[in-house]
Formats: sequence, structure tokens, C-alpha cells
Amino acid sequence: MLNEPYGKNVWRRIPGSGAFGTQMDYGQLKGDLMGKYSFLPFTFRAEAKVGYGGAKQITMKREWFDKVREEAACNFNELACVVMKYSNAHPPNTQHVIAFDFETFQKILDIIESMQDEIIELYAEVGTLEHGE
Repeated sequence: MLNEPYGKNVWRRIPGSGAFGTQMDYGQLKGDLMGKYSFLPFTFRAEAKVGYGGAKQITMKREWFDKVREEAACNFNELACVVMKYSNAHPPNTQHVIAFDFETFQKILDIIESMQDEIIELYAEVGTLEHGE
């Protein structure tokens, strides 16, 4: 799923991530996944986990969030998340879950709100131009 493009929006694995990126202390190789959406001014850096809990539940560890947040902080305009997959889950059941700490979630909403304000301002400017003001 995460190597498939969705329109212009793509999640991709980071080759050489994990132990190699950590050993070399090279920020671009840390984290497991990158998610870049063309309409957002940031990239998601994700820690990927599969099967922690089975087909009906997932166990989340705080250390995953701490690790990926530290890795994202090494790079400009990256926000951290954890992407999890239930073991042995098949459609139509939920297979993948994405989780953010509250601070990151709030940052995403703040950015979206700022983008909305810019759009409203642009519409107001265009309306003013159309009416000859």
C-alpha cells in the first residue's frame, strides 16, 4: 500500500533506513517512510510498524513516537507520525492506521487553518479586482 502513488500524493519507503541511517547518523535515512502531499508545505516522516497486537488490536509504544519525532526534527519541514498495520487484516476490515502525537496533530491543523486564511484573503482580493476597486 505505502509504495503505491495516490494521485499526486505518495508515500514511499526510505531505502537504507533503520539501523544504517541511525549508525551513520544521516537524517535523510532515518525513519521508515516519507509521505509528501503536493498541497501541504511539509513532508511526513513515519515509523512503520506491523502486527503489534494482532488482527483486532494494536499496541502503540511511546518510544516509536519519540524516535520518529527526533528524526523528523533533524530535517526541515518534516512532521512525525507512526503508520501501523494490523496483522492478517484484509479488506473490508481496517488494515492501516496512522497516528500523531497531539502536538503534531495541532501543528497540522494550524498549518491548514493558515492555508485557509490565505485562500480567503486571495478570494477577497480577486473580488475587489473584479469590482474595479
